[in-house]
Amino acid sequence: MDPRDAGQHHRHTSLMDDEYKAITATLHAFVTFHQWQHEQVLKPKSIKWKLLSNDEQQLLDFYPLLIRDLGQCIDINRLFTELLAVTAAQDWGIDPNPSAWAPAAYSDYDKVRSTLLQFAREWSDEGIGEREQTFGRLLDKVCDLYGEENRDKVKVLVPGCGLGRLVYEFVKRGFWTQGNEVSYHMLLALGFVLNHTLVPHSHTIFPYIHRLSHLARRLYQVRPVQMPDESGMSIFSGNPEEDAKVGELMSMAAGSFVDLYGPPGLAESETYSLDATASQFRSENANRFDVVATCFFVDTASNIIDYLKSIHHCLKDDGVWVNIGPLHWHFEGDLSTSVVKKVMEHGKEPLEVLTTLEGLELSREELFLLMDKIGFDVEHHESGIQTTYSTDTKALLNFSYHVEFWVARKRTSVSTQA
Repeated sequence: MDPRDAGQHHRHTSLMDDEYKAITATLHAFVTFHQWQHEQVLKPKSIKWKLLSNDEQQLLDFYPLLIRDLGQCIDINRLFTELLAVTAAQDWGIDPNPSAWAPAAYSDYDKVRSTLLQFAREWSDEGIGEREQTFGRLLDKVCDLYGEENRDKVKVLVPGCGLGRLVYEFVKRGFWTQGNEVSYHMLLALGFVLNHTLVPHSHTIFPYIHRLSHLARRLYQVRPVQMPDESGMSIFSGNPEEDAKVGELMSMAAGSFVDLYGPPGLAESETYSLDATASQFRSENANRFDVVATCFFVDTASNIIDYLKSIHHCLKDDGVWVNIGPLHWHFEGDLSTSVVKKVMEHGKEPLEVLTTLEGLELSREELFLLMDKIGFDVEHHESGIQTTYSTDTKALLNFSYHVEFWVARKRTSVSTQA
């Protein structure tokens, strides 16, 4: 699939009402992001400044310039996020009039903020160090396993692909690669960066203006980031015949990883449906991929068993799972409840029960035991690799992960049934 068509995602359902609302709320968050940034960043500083006495204002005489600079950063971010929203709406066949879109929630705006940081991580010079530590290890290992000859026959799946840089890098090395992403914020943004950024460093964003602490210099907070550092079109040579072959190497699938790639028989939930189209797509993906490459992904699971079963299900016999990332379980402390249909004994109807998002936060030792029971043999494992995630390289404090890197191979004679 040509990355110029990356906005045309495989979806197991049509754009129904709820999905349309979710997509248009995401678009609305991008197009009105400047208003949210003004409220979150600029307004508190302006209020605080105006409340200071004249003497206090003289002590902080640089503050009006800071407020001006932050306002300019927000204006430039607006040019980018509005362009992204309008372009994405066109790609997805959505009414381009923002007044027809669903309203955005606070969480939608916060995800746009995170998306700008993700642009810096995946598609700018700022993220080179993080990409080398993570993407680089995955790419090097898979390239070691598969020589350059016939790589176009090697099928790679990248769950939780974010803004698509790892997918792009696999395609660049000749692998047939499918990215999977559930976040509409990421999907709309990856379509934009892959399909519509023809020239490197053609867009400027200010992703760090929300970070108020641990600053050595104020200029670091308002420094620009140019992106992309490399155009998604650089994989094309200009030769129509060769470019057609390259274009067929990339595809994107929008939706829950478990829903699109899991085995039959999982508990029906918000992330796994019994929709006929979804079931068919899962069936088509059974034993399909030679490689599943995960980066900062496994700990996004609420039910890690479903993740492992899904990886096992979609891998070919003797296929390889390469992973790098922490065990920073995303749903730790989240006692929110949702309804799942618990699978009962054969012949009995599923039972609807409440479940919490928290509850299956495994240690590394427990995770490796589970992997063995599901049907994986760990061939290589490194622990304690130090890296960051969407960090500000100039900040005085950054959170550092000691991540796990492993290569696990699917055993051919073990069922995924727990």
